[in-house]
Amino acid sequence: MADRPEPHTTTLHDQPFPELLGYPCDVVVSSDGQWIASSSVLHRYSRVAVYRAADLSCAHLLTFTTEAESIAFHPTLPLLAIGLDNGDEYDRKGGLTLLECDTGHRVDFADPAWGIEPVRWLDDHTLELNFFTMDNEGAPWTARATVVRANWRNLPSDALDRTPHTPEIPRVYDCISPALPLLRTLAERAGRSYDAQGGVRAVAGLGDGRVLATRKHVAVECWAADGTAMWSVPAPSASGGTRIAVAADERSVRVAVSGPDARTRTDFLLVDTVDGTVLDRHSVPFSATMSARSDGVWAIRDAYDRCIGTDPPTPPSTQIFAADGSHRIGSLHVPDRYDLVPLQARRCPELLYVRTGGKVVALAPDAHETMLFSVDAPLGRVVYVSDAAGAALLHGRTELVRRGFPSGEVLWNRPLESEVIDLDSHAGILYALCADGSLVSVDAADGTVLHRRPLPPYGWLSLHVAPDGTPLVGTTAGQILRRPTMRAPSRAADR
Repeated sequence: MADRPEPHTTTLHDQPFPELLGYPCDVVVSSDGQWIASSSVLHRYSRVAVYRAADLSCAHLLTFTTEAESIAFHPTLPLLAIGLDNGDEYDRKGGLTLLECDTGHRVDFADPAWGIEPVRWLDDHTLELNFFTMDNEGAPWTARATVVRANWRNLPSDALDRTPHTPEIPRVYDCISPALPLLRTLAERAGRSYDAQGGVRAVAGLGDGRVLATRKHVAVECWAADGTAMWSVPAPSASGGTRIAVAADERSVRVAVSGPDARTRTDFLLVDTVDGTVLDRHSVPFSATMSARSDGVWAIRDAYDRCIGTDPPTPPSTQIFAADGSHRIGSLHVPDRYDLVPLQARRCPELLYVRTGGKVVALAPDAHETMLFSVDAPLGRVVYVSDAAGAALLHGRTELVRRGFPSGEVLWNRPLESEVIDLDSHAGILYALCADGSLVSVDAADGTVLHRRPLPPYGWLSLHVAPDGTPLVGTTAGQILRRPTMRAPSRAADR
């Protein structure tokens, strides 16, 4: 497998172990020190990556729809055992995967009634399996079995025959040492650094080649065109910045940042792009989203999903501000958050919202509403363009659509093979970042697919096309990928 991006792709914040997506769970090292294995476990989804210790390149990446809570290397062989558990209280299932790191030989064993965690090698010949399930009343049951083999190499799929011991109660959980300190040490030995500060939820390129981005614990940061870190504004919470809007003159950027308790505080910072100085700070005592027009006028909307009967925030729930700061120039109170949903159309001269019933409205700075058109389904990600074919909204969820603006007339639609994560456009090309790990380029005028490029498996969160046409992809792992520029179709140049 390819363990790094294509050669013509450059990477900012290029740290090792990106396949772990910034969430290392467990890490083990082979007895000869040549192999490193680490798991990354999310809810009923996990990855196990195996790295060459010499250069930290990824040799194998295994993905599971169960939780790979336990990994263990054989005492003398480059053989990795992985215990799997689906975490379902009422329909427990699990399995065991054995991977030979040097040859890539893999064999999978399913267990229809028990999760398997942890797994342990007792000696060169003996693998201990700990089984886990829950009865109808929610009580945990455990069982233990050992498998003995003289040769653990090149196993066939029916090689394991085990009989669990009588179930025992209670279950005892193993204490697993934190993975991050060991991964940092291993990275340092290879001459690199690792901080697991991932989650680039927003990214933006500037005209001089600099790149702005958010990440864990960071409201916004700036990278030079050569990949050097320039400055960083810390965030009050681990989630960091969630959305950024760069001013038309690129001298400042507005950032939305969740507070330590996202339900009770959101900060909106205006940051100088030269040195990271915070020029303005506006805070509200509730969870809120940010929208911005292309001229810098910006707005916030209450976004806290409350329990029934919980009071909404003090009016107004929607506030509109001047481009140069936090001076409020308009407001609107709509207590039901689902009755006025921000559309967050990128590069758009209007603040767009969706009313109940699919009515798309433009909200003026004084909060006056203008009804534009109606839609039958959510639009998904949206970007505004004005090109030779006229003004339009390009949007997508599982298909890409061009609508005339402000009429809403559908001009073309292009089905996709995967869900859209983010969209942006430049010089007649629409770029779609898709959940299957591809970056799709289409002609914005007629929807013709121009290119489909696979991205490395680092998780995909955000997309922005820099003024020079370079697509920037923010990843879950923390990298910012700079892809090569596409040439625009000659018939579709932006005005």
